[in-house]
Amino acid sequence: MVDKNQFQFIFLVTLLSSISLFSTDIFLPALPQMAEFFQCSHAQIQMSFSISLIGIAACHLLTGLLADRFGRKKVLLFGMILFTTASILCALAQTIQQFVLFRLLQAIGGGSGSVISRTLIVDRYDRKEAVKIFSTIFPIASIGGAIAPFIGGYMTYFWTWQVTFIFIAIVGVGILTSVIILENKEALSPSSTPIEPLSSQLAGKKHLEVVTNLEFIAHVCIIAACFSAFRSYIVESPFVFTAQGFDVQEIGRFYMLPSVSYIIGNLLAKRLIQNQMPNQLLRTGMILFVFGAACLLVVTYIFPFSPYALIIAMSMLIFGNGLLFPTASAGAMTAVPKKHAGIASGFLGASGFIASALAISWVGDFCQGDAQKLAFFIAVPVVFGLISYLTLASHSRHCETTAGCHILK
Repeated sequence: MVDKNQFQFIFLVTLLSSISLFSTDIFLPALPQMAEFFQCSHAQIQMSFSISLIGIAACHLLTGLLADRFGRKKVLLFGMILFTTASILCALAQTIQQFVLFRLLQAIGGGSGSVISRTLIVDRYDRKEAVKIFSTIFPIASIGGAIAPFIGGYMTYFWTWQVTFIFIAIVGVGILTSVIILENKEALSPSSTPIEPLSSQLAGKKHLEVVTNLEFIAHVCIIAACFSAFRSYIVESPFVFTAQGFDVQEIGRFYMLPSVSYIIGNLLAKRLIQNQMPNQLLRTGMILFVFGAACLLVVTYIFPFSPYALIIAMSMLIFGNGLLFPTASAGAMTAVPKKHAGIASGFLGASGFIASALAISWVGDFCQGDAQKLAFFIAVPVVFGLISYLTLASHSRHCETTAGCHILK
């Protein structure tokens, strides 16, 4: 039975986890109109995505440290104020340079929400309960990202693209209000650890303690592999489908099955964690992840011009992602002391975005709309994820047979 405070908490962290992706995807349909408004090329307007990705990655690293030093609530309030203000400024921008700058600020503010949300979860719950919470919020966040372009498209059609940013600003105000009136003050209070001076030496020491934690790093690498495989498919598959002779309307429908597969994976993770240990669930997700990649290699070789073979195999891989994301996220966040939860959350998020950015920058030149090449490209992060999992499993067995290390359950 979920009590009132827990429901409010889950509602808040879901909003925080969703807002960054939602605010990025909502104005996708309006890009041609925006390029015309700013009198710039499509490449220039698309630059705002690269800039926002950099902003989110940098924000993840810095926000975690600040949250551990000044407390979750203060940093969260500042981030949401920045996000809301920058959203309004995006709507008021008159030049592409202004828009890119304001998008960067918006990304930094919105990115703080996802960092703090993960930190708040591990502040309150152990690993098994954290998996349940992550498995609850991830599907909702995915749905938000999926419907954002539809909402933005209708807003742009009936009004203007600026209205999408006003709408985002209103959502930001709603999140701010939720943070202020949240009854469970303890969840948003500063860290219980003693406040120390925020020096570069101390910050470096804290980061070193986190990044030298093998269990944490292995979970982070698994998440980075999932991010890279998924983003590579999302970015390159439209060109594959176009090369196979399908139009834009048909291509749009091709993403429904993978999206549903991911959501089902998240929901199944929440159900399975009731009777399985997190390491067992992680193994199941990894098996499906690798099996999906193997199927992808086979079907693109046998049916190189069939979109359905590609979609079904990728949906299996993404189904594995749905199991891995909440489980590995909880595993990473609970592998470090709670006093370092903010830094761990920031490093976790930044690693995923950086890995995705690298994959996106290479996938187009390598694949060039070829389904088989895309399958081989996706296999690379999958193998990396498998190696990370095997390293984690070996480390866990070592810790179970010796007293030389400690695995958090």
